[in-house]
Amino acid sequence: MRTRRRGNELESAVYESAMAELAATGYAGFTMDGVAARARCGKAVLYRRWPGKRELLLAALRAYIPPLPAARRDRSARQNLLAGLSSLADVLAGKTAYPALFVVVQLFHDAEMRALYAESIVAQRTKVLDEIIAAGVSSGEIAPSAVTAFTTRTGPALIVQRILLTGTVPTRSELEQIVDTLIGRPGHPVGDR
Repeated sequence: MRTRRRGNELESAVYESAMAELAATGYAGFTMDGVAARARCGKAVLYRRWPGKRELLLAALRAYIPPLPAARRDRSARQNLLAGLSSLADVLAGKTAYPALFVVVQLFHDAEMRALYAESIVAQRTKVLDEIIAAGVSSGEIAPSAVTAFTTRTGPALIVQRILLTGTVPTRSELEQIVDTLIGRPGHPVGDR
């Protein structure tokens, strides 16, 4: 039975249905028909807003991914980076409404979807981590010589590696070790060795 919805109500129902469809069928089985059936709307309703499954799924993913915490002035660079990486670990582990890493990696078999995901999801999160690092450099807590093109990518890469290889997220202690590796321990910055 179809329900007549419009605007934000329809969009929310479609996004929720897209997440449920992705979780149930994986990316290979994800279809506009499946989303329409779950959302109890016509497929034409979907195509009026999104040209295809990639665009619909990407919009749903953007709607469901929680933002990374931005750098706060009342916290040290280390605390800000730890908060950002902890939030990222929770998202990748499936501790939020966002699909877990094991579901998301299925998207990467589609080269176009992989590029879209990198551009609109990964790049935005990397930007937040870059801003946290830049704020730490500005405050003098992070040595400029410690910052490389890989600084903000290394923490997420280690988290992803841990989840893929063990099925578990890094512990708080391990996240602290990642931060220490990236920017050094308090009083022992990486660039001053």
